[in-house]
Amino acid sequence: MDIIDPQQSTGGPHDPDHLRHVVSEMTEALRDGPDNAAALFRRGNAYSNLGEYESTKEDMTRVIHLEPENTMAHNNRGVAYLCTGDPESAVRDFSRALALDPQYRDAHHNRGLAYSELERIEEAIADMTRAIDLDPEFRSAYRHRSILYAMAGIHDA
Repeated sequence: MDIIDPQQSTGGPHDPDHLRHVVSEMTEALRDGPDNAAALFRRGNAYSNLGEYESTKEDMTRVIHLEPENTMAHNNRGVAYLCTGDPESAVRDFSRALALDPQYRDAHHNRGLAYSELERIEEAIADMTRAIDLDPEFRSAYRHRSILYAMAGIHDA
């Protein structure tokens, strides 16, 4: 779960001023079409990068209502749940994303993080390993898996 620091100002797509502009643009688009899943999704992502996770959950929930098979919306709402201290709900969303797309490496990684929060270390390791199997260059999954191995007292993996 690589979340951009909302205080970081880069002038790029993750710059807080740019993100607030995206929120404003998408809010305007939603006035014309409140069921515009693409606008809801984009605004929800901007909210997430601003650290406004309750708003992220609201927008992603609306996207899921409109597009129940939107794997990224399930994943992104799961991240918001995880960031607001609700790993059980996060696991449900990541699991739904994986039911829709078993090859979704980010959902494996993120569910592994949620399992870790729930102290379900074996399941967390399995998800990190699956994310690595899907993308052998996924450094974050290696890093988190090594932490999980240490938590489990595994040194020869």
